[in-house]
Amino acid sequence: MNKALANLLLIIATIVGLFGSNFAEASGKTPSWFLSPKQNNDETLYGIASGKTMEEATKYALVDAAARLIVSISSESNLVREENNQGANEEMRQKVKQNIEKISFTNFEINKSEKSEDEFFVEVKIQREPFINQQKEQIEISEKKIANLDKNSANKNPIARREALLKITNLTKEIELKGRILEGAQENIGLKEKLLNFEKFNNELAKTGDDIEFFFDPNSPKEITKIIRNQLNKEKIKVSPSLNTQDRNQILIKISSESRNQKIYDYSTKIEIDFSNSTEGKIIASNSIEVIGNSVISESESYKSALKSLEEKVSKDGAFKTLGIIN
Repeated sequence: MNKALANLLLIIATIVGLFGSNFAEASGKTPSWFLSPKQNNDETLYGIASGKTMEEATKYALVDAAARLIVSISSESNLVREENNQGANEEMRQKVKQNIEKISFTNFEINKSEKSEDEFFVEVKIQREPFINQQKEQIEISEKKIANLDKNSANKNPIARREALLKITNLTKEIELKGRILEGAQENIGLKEKLLNFEKFNNELAKTGDDIEFFFDPNSPKEITKIIRNQLNKEKIKVSPSLNTQDRNQILIKISSESRNQKIYDYSTKIEIDFSNSTEGKIIASNSIEVIGNSVISESESYKSALKSLEEKVSKDGAFKTLGIIN
């Protein structure tokens, strides 16, 4: 979460604690203003949401304010405006929700709020022009970062280039999200052209798997090897059935692990895992991680739980970060 938003939410929490009795108690009823939300105008953007806490409701009201502006690109590549359409484009609304920390809200205020039993209802309003200008500035910064990453990694080895491309594609997703918000606010930033230009990075990233190959040491634990192998397959990275010490692009993965079990109130298993990656006999990267699993049934079930935790971690971080090849 950006610092400004975090500070504002902290202030909100303090105000709620001091003046909680000032919130209108609606006796279990949804406020009428919540059922008929205000529409955006030339100067102000609005958003509404409910939550179990004031902070949660405010955060998701900001999501709603941004999501109302979201536009989608149709199959004919025409921009379809969806401003103030609360039911449309739920997929993009979820993207806003998942990436709320990447969108800056430095000039918003809580316009209305009510507490009904255990639920808070909030309406926020945002000054349109400062918000729009801030998104434009952030897009420019991200585009400069992309240009630098592209230039500095152009002649690097396949792994370094892939790492740069992953960072670039993450930045392009941020630009796309903010760009859709701006297009929805009737700000023409050439989003369609930007997306077409970014496609070259996605295509190159998809092809980087052709230049990298992995081989698992046969003595590595089979359950852990399977999890890493599955993630490499998802990322379209080749896994060789045989070791070729003459191939500079083949990386040998050695995995060692140690399990520790204990029982206090239930069974707990900690797996400590070491990864070693080498090519042409030289170690190029390594990493150590640990995962924990618990079960009330047995040690074997707690071990399975630990493996499940590993699988979730690998899925979240990606194979290269898990193995220690990239940071």
